[in-house]
Amino acid sequence: MLDLRSVVIGLVLMLKKYTCVNLTIYEEANEEDYKNGIMLLPLIGLAMGFAAFIIGSFRYVYDGFFISSVLLLYYCLVTKTTTIKDVYRTLNFYIKPSNQTENLSGILGTVLVLFMYFSLFRLVPLTSLIIMPAAGFSSLMIVGGVIKRDSENTAILKYCGKYHITAAFAIPFFFAALFNYKLIISLSLTFMAIAAGAGILDKRVKNAPSSVEGFIIEISQIIFLIITYLIRLG
Repeated sequence: MLDLRSVVIGLVLMLKKYTCVNLTIYEEANEEDYKNGIMLLPLIGLAMGFAAFIIGSFRYVYDGFFISSVLLLYYCLVTKTTTIKDVYRTLNFYIKPSNQTENLSGILGTVLVLFMYFSLFRLVPLTSLIIMPAAGFSSLMIVGGVIKRDSENTAILKYCGKYHITAAFAIPFFFAALFNYKLIISLSLTFMAIAAGAGILDKRVKNAPSSVEGFIIEISQIIFLIITYLIRLG
């Protein structure tokens, strides 16, 4: 039987980890609470995406570039740039320049991610903004079921089991069918691309930093938006 208390605590833990919502927990959390919170990540993503949808709706009134800027600002504020910082850390971990004091790879990667968001936010259908964060969180959960390596140094991947993967597929697909059934194509291709990429890298890359989780989220969201734009989903 599902423990509502555990679910609520897990929800608060995930909100604190990935959003600017900082609620106080007066009870001690345990591992089961954390696992239940992970199950709710796609729903948290949908809530974030719905707010982005409302902001994006103003692009029919105001300039598209301006609304893209507002959307990017909103995204950075609501996520506290947590996952974007992970892109910076992950790229610096894997791509080491000759001068170890330089962080050029991380800087360029972060700028590219922000530029892609700014460009794509005004090009994709508004309904894709609802699904985008859920696609990112779900991709992370799916990768947890793909990788075979020891993931003890990660915060989310090590806990992802069959129930998490089921939720990762079911929740975003259900809401994609509800808001714009064509987005199921984008979701499917995104999940396949991320799973295939994770499977290949899992065999070739020896070490994975804890920041790789945020990197997976950001890359998944970018891939989702790019696919949605390329196949011209309306």
